[in-house]
Amino acid sequence: MGRSLKFIITYTVLTLVININTYAQDFHSNFNSGKAAYEQKKYNQAIQKLQTARLQGQEAVGDTDPDYILAIEYLALSYQAQKDLGNANIYFQSLEKLLKKSGNGESEKMLSTQLQVADNSLVMKNFPQADIYYRNAITTAEKVFGKDSKQYTSTFHKHAQLYVIGRKYKEADAMYRTLEPMAEKYLKGTPEFATILSEQADVSMGMKRVEEASIQLSMAIKAFEGTNTPKSSYVNLYLKEATLLEKNGDNQGAIKAYNIYIDNLGKAYGIDNKKYITEVDRLAVHYDMKLHSPMDAYSLVKKKLAANNKKFGESSLESAATRIELAEMEIEQNNIPAAKANTEKAISIYDSKGKATSPEGIAASITMARIFGHNNMKSEAEAAYKKAIADTEKSLGQKHTTYGKALDSLAFFYIETKRFADAEEAIQKGMTAREKSVGKQHIDYGNSLYSLSVLYASQDSLEKAEKTLIQVAKVREAYYGALTLEHATCIKELGDLYKDMGEEKSAAALKTYRRAITLYEGIGLKKSDMVKDIYKSIDDINTR
Repeated sequence: MGRSLKFIITYTVLTLVININTYAQDFHSNFNSGKAAYEQKKYNQAIQKLQTARLQGQEAVGDTDPDYILAIEYLALSYQAQKDLGNANIYFQSLEKLLKKSGNGESEKMLSTQLQVADNSLVMKNFPQADIYYRNAITTAEKVFGKDSKQYTSTFHKHAQLYVIGRKYKEADAMYRTLEPMAEKYLKGTPEFATILSEQADVSMGMKRVEEASIQLSMAIKAFEGTNTPKSSYVNLYLKEATLLEKNGDNQGAIKAYNIYIDNLGKAYGIDNKKYITEVDRLAVHYDMKLHSPMDAYSLVKKKLAANNKKFGESSLESAATRIELAEMEIEQNNIPAAKANTEKAISIYDSKGKATSPEGIAASITMARIFGHNNMKSEAEAAYKKAIADTEKSLGQKHTTYGKALDSLAFFYIETKRFADAEEAIQKGMTAREKSVGKQHIDYGNSLYSLSVLYASQDSLEKAEKTLIQVAKVREAYYGALTLEHATCIKELGDLYKDMGEEKSAAALKTYRRAITLYEGIGLKKSDMVKDIYKSIDDINTR
């Protein structure tokens, strides 16, 4: 071989080696930069560097090189961190192939990769792909750790979860029965074990096994309480337990469970958290309207006041509004001293903030007028009602909803004191204003009609009361809907009116009562006190 040819071959080989080394150095530089960027949570930068490393590495180090495989993994994780699960799965699936190619097809890393693809697919609601990858992961877990292992149990659990989320309760039920002894052996005392119990309750509820679900929920809650799991991650289970008790017709048990839920919600988030305040408010209404326990509702509103005081301050508008809620309840309980104290505090807050003639401030004034009336301070009550009406007219105008409410309140005061002509004048004034501002189909106009029906009934003008209450029922049905408490209650009151009209209206009373029962049952109040009262009235009519 000539010297010139040897030189060319040597030069070529050296150049090739230098280039390969350069490519390898560039790959490792980009890989290390991408990895560092990922660890610093600079995911865009990580993706750019790792994509460059991916393109360089296949030629420079080969796709079975440990660093190349790691680059693909970090690339998948970077996309996942950005919630780009589609691209994340593309690279997790590439990683799966590389693990097989490099002889790591049966490894803990392979199990982790398959679970990542399955979990991401589940989030993207690609249930068929999630199903395939959970099955693959179960096979890998069995090969790597064996069936008799914690890893296999957790992997099997993830697959079972898929069927709960997909609401395939029959299939899920079979899987959880298989999972149960494994979980008892390997996961007991862990948050995952408590989660399995709660998911079994979901399956039981889905299959209408309510009593079994209730037991499983109680077990899940106790299991969670025995771990260091943050309450915020399982506080919803207390709510589920209460809801189940209510569905079973155990109202007192449900109220007790709802109260436990509220207490734990406060522990989980703090009583000044918006979620806590919203739930306390919602359940207070639920206690009163659905579970017919005004005293329990009152207790919750007191908790709402404590929450608002902590979040916004004792002199806040939120605190003032809640004090008026309490005062209205206290009036119904005939606890007038407490109602007066809360109302005076609320009025002082509204005055100090220049909100005395706001809708809320006027509402507080009307509450004070009611208190005067209950204390037999009739002249003070009438003056307070009239001042509220004048303030509304001046500050808000006759078209504002508060104007009609103020007139209704005065009218009811006149009805209670048997000043029927004055009551009718106030009602007619409110009806005229409401007809002009919102029209005859609006619920505000319907409220004026209701006041008129009460006036007629108080005067024993029962036929007039009947015609007016029928109009009220039509307005409420159109505004709220037929299957609502407001409409059902109006139909019951119409039945009560027919009953009071004597024997000649007995048939109409019975027919109307049956309609009211159907409506109450339609909104889940079959066992309510109102329905019991209707059946008692039906018995009275039949006896008569």
